[in-house]
Amino acid sequence: MGLFNKYSISILLVTIGSLANAEVFNYDYVNLKAGTTSSKTEDRAYNLEVSKSVHSNIALRGSVGYSYGDWHIGSEYKEQTVQTLTITGIYHKSILPSTDVLISSGYANTNVKAPSSTYSGIKAYGASLGIRQMLPIDIEAVFHYGIIKAEGGSNRKRGYLDLMKNFNNKISIGVSYTWNITGSEYNKSQIAIRRSF
Repeated sequence: MGLFNKYSISILLVTIGSLANAEVFNYDYVNLKAGTTSSKTEDRAYNLEVSKSVHSNIALRGSVGYSYGDWHIGSEYKEQTVQTLTITGIYHKSILPSTDVLISSGYANTNVKAPSSTYSGIKAYGASLGIRQMLPIDIEAVFHYGIIKAEGGSNRKRGYLDLMKNFNNKISIGVSYTWNITGSEYNKSQIAIRRSF
């Protein structure tokens, strides 16, 4: 093998190694979501998320959620508000130049003000396995399969899909959809705008 071929192979291997280790995804961001659910008790749903890298493969995300719903049962008017605080740890590992595997675990504390009662400090724990993939034309897709266990309740399985269009290095706009796989939970559709740092 000639010197030129050895040199060419060395450059190729270094280039491939650099691509495999390149950070395509930013885990430092603020994300604002607004939308609705398939439940009349939560007509409007809003979330503010803040994510921060704490290690090369670990990020922490905090989220504040608020939802509101109103409806009639006969002539009786009902309304409900829900406030949720969530903290999630995310382990992310690049397996291809444009693909990360995600393993998440989190805790949520929820306060519900319902028509005839108020519930405070409802705790839930969750875990999910997912993938983050950069698609053509700067569209980023994130898919998760998760299990949530609320205190005193049964396991709930949910799917999560986010599609975000990157307009520059900092701003992305897209949609977020969460759907129920088991139980009587609702589906949620939201638009999202994300600012990366």
